[in-house]
Amino acid sequence: MNKIFEKQMKDILKDEYDDFMVSLTQPNIKAFYLNPQKKNVLNYLNQEYIKPHVVVKNGYYFDYEHYPLGKSPFFACGAYYIQEPSAMLVSHFLDVKEDDYILDMCAAPGGKTCAVASRLSQQGLMIANDIVSLRAKILSENVERFALQNTIVTNCDPLQLTKTLPGFFDKIILDAPCSGEGMFRKNDQAIETWSIEKVNECAYIQRQLLDAAMLLLKPGGQLIYSTCTYNTIENEQQIQYLLDQYDCSLIPLKKSHGMMPGIDMEEAIRLYPHHYQGEGHFIALIQKHGEAATTKVKALKPTISKQNQKLVQDFYSQYLNLKAPQYLYDNNNHIYALLPQFPELKGIRVLRNGLYLGECKKNRFEPSLALALTLHHEDVKQSYTFHENDLKVRQYLHGEAIEGSNQKGYGVIFVEDYPLSFYKESQHQAKNLYPKGLRR
Repeated sequence: MNKIFEKQMKDILKDEYDDFMVSLTQPNIKAFYLNPQKKNVLNYLNQEYIKPHVVVKNGYYFDYEHYPLGKSPFFACGAYYIQEPSAMLVSHFLDVKEDDYILDMCAAPGGKTCAVASRLSQQGLMIANDIVSLRAKILSENVERFALQNTIVTNCDPLQLTKTLPGFFDKIILDAPCSGEGMFRKNDQAIETWSIEKVNECAYIQRQLLDAAMLLLKPGGQLIYSTCTYNTIENEQQIQYLLDQYDCSLIPLKKSHGMMPGIDMEEAIRLYPHHYQGEGHFIALIQKHGEAATTKVKALKPTISKQNQKLVQDFYSQYLNLKAPQYLYDNNNHIYALLPQFPELKGIRVLRNGLYLGECKKNRFEPSLALALTLHHEDVKQSYTFHENDLKVRQYLHGEAIEGSNQKGYGVIFVEDYPLSFYKESQHQAKNLYPKGLRR
């Protein structure tokens, strides 16, 4: 362990330092939260290996050695999201209104995005961003798996958004890139790459992101700031900077179950693994003062050719018991269902503009996994339903076709009540349409 880090923690924890160091040798704790858009998920989970999170509604700890939930088909169906239990508190402490416009500035892999966006209505909006292309791709995949229709995924420097969306957001999540001291128990690489230079480098980036967040936030809006680190440079000192430079104040966070106050900042929360069931974290909630003004942002205009629109409508009419979405957007024959409040994001790289419906090819429409994951039994005209442990489900996730029953065309594979993927059947064989990159 780095000597500078050890001295830092001794100065912070004093008599508790030894207990803290012992906690770093203990196994890390795994948790998940339920997707509120998927009903009755607990009925299908083994209660022997899960127990409720001490604070988070619909959050649970689980025994990953005996019950590897990440390998279950229910995970692929988006029934839950596996997230570190301390990180869950960030979305827990954000007071989300169902029609809020929310930005997750550094969103990958998507745990906070999915938790918050799934609490929004179709009048709300989540923009989830990550600056790193590979991480943004993973973020987009998790948004897809969670069947989010009110979410836009972008891949840009968050500072770019200030030119397009100043004063636009009711709430902003800034889980800032940090030196990762709180992950030392979970990740050996975090220990190896730690240095005081890294702390200062992260602090510089955090300061820029905080300035951008205050520009993007509506007056009267809230910013929740979090890191998975312990030092005051990246935590309390950053919040004090905001309080000194902007017309804002801290909202006190309710502490329980071993949550500790910030250092000389009672309103904030610090999480230490020897006090709380999770990894190290810092969380602060900031209210921006002032009267909320109406920010005029140009809406993204639905654009689709009549030919492609007909292909989509014909698919819905033939295979689904739903009307095709009203607002369709065609990006090189890739079709998205927009919501009226989606902003036009010129100059911003957009990976996912709401719900990706599928692709128009020569005289046909090929539906997407994203569309399948939003459907219910009553929405589809053809389907097959399997138990979680059915061999056919494992074969399908592996990429194999399954024997059909003389249906024709597209249908949906369900695992119990939850959609997994489209298939296309002909001659008693249901062709596998599960994306190759997700097969296992």
